[in-house]
Amino acid sequence: MKGLLFVATPKSIVSRKDNNICVYNENGQFKFPIGSIEHVFLLGGINITTPTIKFLNTFGKCVFLLNQFGKLITAIIPEHIGSDYSLRLAQYKIMLSQQSKIHLVNFLLKEKAKSVGYILGLNESAYNRSIYIKSLISNASVKNLQEALGIDGSLNSTLFQFMRENLLPENFEFNERNYKPPKDPVNAVLSLTYTMYYSLLIPISMSYGFDPYLSFFHTKRGKHASLCSDLIEISRPWLTLFVFENFKNAFFDQSDFVLSENGCFLKEKALKSYVKLFSEKVIHGEYIEHTAKFILNLKEKIYEISNNL
Repeated sequence: MKGLLFVATPKSIVSRKDNNICVYNENGQFKFPIGSIEHVFLLGGINITTPTIKFLNTFGKCVFLLNQFGKLITAIIPEHIGSDYSLRLAQYKIMLSQQSKIHLVNFLLKEKAKSVGYILGLNESAYNRSIYIKSLISNASVKNLQEALGIDGSLNSTLFQFMRENLLPENFEFNERNYKPPKDPVNAVLSLTYTMYYSLLIPISMSYGFDPYLSFFHTKRGKHASLCSDLIEISRPWLTLFVFENFKNAFFDQSDFVLSENGCFLKEKALKSYVKLFSEKVIHGEYIEHTAKFILNLKEKIYEISNNL
């Protein structure tokens, strides 16, 4: 099965050897057959040779260059890239049908609720809440965006309550979700984590042929890639768990943060350490794979709905 190749270790060198893409860095040498790669994503200071880019493009592979926080800088696209206009056309058709968009919202919320229910089910004290979440989404089908926002809010508040009661150490507080700017250390790390993952979803959604600016749940604002805000909801429960587990495991200390009238943020040294951890555990973990599976299922669902319009 083809996969997305992410290279995030600083100072890595990406080159070609025969019909393989080779990655050299401090962790060793890694070889990936060209047939096993869907597209390539390079984060931060990664070196790639021009012949390697040409080789990837010849086989229809895109090369996405991102900064260390996952924000897309540019994309190197093959000259004869296969057109996915049919998928984008299906997105446009669904945009004109409120009923179709609500159908996709239900699809998304059910997947998100499965993750929330599973996480709560890992803790015996939260078992009843886990059953409640699972029954809530299995028996409910929202009829409009307002109902959807209500269920999504319930999922988030239940998850945050569980995290606060079971994973947050006593030397940190988390009373509510706040951002723009975040007002405390936990919200600072949550915002950073969600933002980095959202940034990654822009090139990922593009690589699957989607228009990242056409959404069915979130509303587009300015340059906001609203489809990526839709997609992150699938991984938000797991990203939230990742953040709180790192607070529980004492990865963060109060001295890692600076608090001012402009908000609460990680200091430079702590920020570098966390970005490295995010790269190791999130980018090279199962988070991307989990999202990619949902994207493929969403693609099928969009075609199915569009064909019936």
